[in-house]
Amino acid sequence: MSIKRRVFLFLFLFGKVSLLDNGLARKPPMGWMSWGYFMCGVDCETHPRKCLKQKLILSVADTFYNEGYQEAGFEYIIIDDCWSEKQRDRNGRLVPDKKRFPKGMKYIADYIHSRGLKFGMYTNVAEITCMHYPGSKGHFSTDAKMFADWGVDYIKVDGCFVGEAFLNKAYIKFGQHLNASGRPMVYSCSWPYYIEFIHHKTPDYKTISRHCNMWRNYHDVVTSWQAIKTIITHYKSAYDQLSGHHGPGQWNDMDMLIFGTGSLTDSQSRVHLAVYSMLAAPLLLSCDTSRITKYEKELLLNLELLAIAQDPLGIMGRPFELETSITLWVKSHLPRKGDKYHSVSFALINLEEHASSVTFTPGLYGLNSTDGYTVMDVFTREFIRNVTLNESILVTVPEEDVILYTLFPL
Repeated sequence: MSIKRRVFLFLFLFGKVSLLDNGLARKPPMGWMSWGYFMCGVDCETHPRKCLKQKLILSVADTFYNEGYQEAGFEYIIIDDCWSEKQRDRNGRLVPDKKRFPKGMKYIADYIHSRGLKFGMYTNVAEITCMHYPGSKGHFSTDAKMFADWGVDYIKVDGCFVGEAFLNKAYIKFGQHLNASGRPMVYSCSWPYYIEFIHHKTPDYKTISRHCNMWRNYHDVVTSWQAIKTIITHYKSAYDQLSGHHGPGQWNDMDMLIFGTGSLTDSQSRVHLAVYSMLAAPLLLSCDTSRITKYEKELLLNLELLAIAQDPLGIMGRPFELETSITLWVKSHLPRKGDKYHSVSFALINLEEHASSVTFTPGLYGLNSTDGYTVMDVFTREFIRNVTLNESILVTVPEEDVILYTLFPL
């Protein structure tokens, strides 16, 4: 290739094409990610049930394929930090841990793809990852091409150990190299989290949403109900800041679901999944899939609930404080009647340790069909009643629980 031709390609790839251009994540990604439960599970002899290794990843693929999760939309299987050797090879490429991933990442990707599923991996924009494995700084082009060669469909990029100015350049530059790799990969950024909580500045969501498919903007989830309550409370307070930059191809990421970890009661599990669904957040499990309870699986495979979570309009549900301890989350979505009257879901969330009763009038929250609406309980899948725009509904929400109704226009 001539020098003139190479210069033209460089200017085209890294000059004009400055935005993320992969056409992916038109709905919030659903799947499984290793970090929340397995974390940096490298001591496989002492902790064999929390070992991040090849057998674990393939078992998740088998579970999704055999137990109905794939049909419900769970498709991405993502390996987080601690997957590599501590040194790059002589050609500057990252090397999968030879004991835990003996057949390499291309083998795992091919296995996952053979099941009709998708494969995700992790890196960091610094020289090392958050757990001190080799990062991608100085190797953006090499790593983007390597991930493409391996058949990666989703890349989570962390932001530990670098300054604010570098973060604001690095995420854009790495996205350009992903575009240039020729393989579309969902681009998950931790960019705004580090800007806000490490560097104590206000994230530029207008720019972030133009360069990333999804982004972490709050602390890591841990396996506790208190952590879930804190996340929900944060996103309620941050709604005005976040909602305008959220939609198909660009999502606020509330972090992983903690089903299958023994951390939640059934009612707390309903709250966890209901709020994530109302916010159109990515739904990424992190657990030993064999420990998912029968009821948790029923929730995860509830297609009425997933229809709210995966609605093509991608609207981020809006919170309203009612006069009791109840927060009402409201979300418009499909199906529509006559391309004019949306269906609307109402999630009444009670995070307190006592039950609360409340009366609310759905017609005050954006309903517009003068013919009225039919009300369905999303968890029981039962018809409740029909209502007009002026009618009110009285509900009692048990402690740490949710009432979730979808109203369809008549």
